[in-house]
Amino acid sequence: MKNKHRLFCVTALVAQLMCTSCEGVLMDQTDEGQDPSAPAVSEPAGITQSENLDRDLIPDGVLVNTDNQVSLTYLDIEGHITIEIQTPGIGSPDLDNVAIAGPMLPDQPFPPVVYRSWEPEQGLMANINGQVSTLRQTNSFLSIVSSPGEAPLAFSEIEMNEDNLPHSFLFSGDPGGLGKLSSFYDLVDAPYYWALKPVGVRTVGGQAQGVWYTKTGWGIGGADLIFPITKELFFFDLTNGDNKVYLGVDRSFQGISPDLSYAGSVDVDMNANRAMTVINLTNSQQTIFPLDPSSDRGAGWVVFSPDNQFAGWMEASGSMISDPYDFHPRVRVGDIKNGGVVASLEADQALSAINGSVVSFMRPAGWLNNTTMLIEVRGENWRDATLLRFDITNGTISVFASGSFVTFGYQ
Repeated sequence: MKNKHRLFCVTALVAQLMCTSCEGVLMDQTDEGQDPSAPAVSEPAGITQSENLDRDLIPDGVLVNTDNQVSLTYLDIEGHITIEIQTPGIGSPDLDNVAIAGPMLPDQPFPPVVYRSWEPEQGLMANINGQVSTLRQTNSFLSIVSSPGEAPLAFSEIEMNEDNLPHSFLFSGDPGGLGKLSSFYDLVDAPYYWALKPVGVRTVGGQAQGVWYTKTGWGIGGADLIFPITKELFFFDLTNGDNKVYLGVDRSFQGISPDLSYAGSVDVDMNANRAMTVINLTNSQQTIFPLDPSSDRGAGWVVFSPDNQFAGWMEASGSMISDPYDFHPRVRVGDIKNGGVVASLEADQALSAINGSVVSFMRPAGWLNNTTMLIEVRGENWRDATLLRFDITNGTISVFASGSFVTFGYQ
């Protein structure tokens, strides 16, 4: 009976998402221009945008999964292999289950790499100075995120309670203390099975001050789901317990900038015009980028340049389970400050750069610098992944590495 109840709840969540026309303009919704139906947007106490931008957030390098099941490869910004990080028991690593917890410093050991392990038991493990150990035993891990170039982490766990409803928990701390942490916030969601997912850690002086988080549709899967199923965006202030809403229930969160001052979202209604909207989290100004006319599946997976001038996102048309196959992903780039789409990459262009017969999926992974995107492309076999450089100033593409994106390292 419990399994039937869960199936009903998952179905209800999909129905909620589906039943809940944009112009390429800038929208300022502060003060008297505020949309009365929108959630209040306010800046976390003591944090200003100028503080956010003090650090150089151009990556030092990229952690790549070459699918060997036992290690990850770190490449410098030019694509040269610098070190192999042993990660036994890691399974299928990606951005949600691996974090680099510290800065990349010259002539210093590689910072701790914290990851979800499946063997010899489920838990959070870390490679610290080449030594691998278990930090926390858990069979309910959901997601982890770090602060670029700093030690603080945030992660979430989820378990089913006695009523067969998901009970999710948020945690924050440095790697050494993860095993003894208690959650700072938790949620039991009924009947739609939303779970808590951290997406950013706000730090001051190397100490965690707050955690950005969204709600994700736990237990949702399917061969034709393209974009993350999420709703809302919050900031939990660890210094005073305040929990502020930045995106409301009508918005599906799709990404946040490295400095945590911009976020991208689309309409949560799957039947709506799901164009990418970027919001400045410090002043509420929005930039809406109209969809390509052929992008009938909408937009998602947004990533931001280090200087916050550009946003890159994925759009798509068709279906990944149709016969004949007619799925077509594309990556587009918009100018946040001035509005408008300034560059795009089609799947057939990416196909010319990889060793394969078809592009089955393509999404932006992040930015190597302020004008060069890193794009993850998958072939007919999902495990056949390639990372491409895409220069938005001249449209050129080239192979950065074989493998899939895991995360960036920062100084």
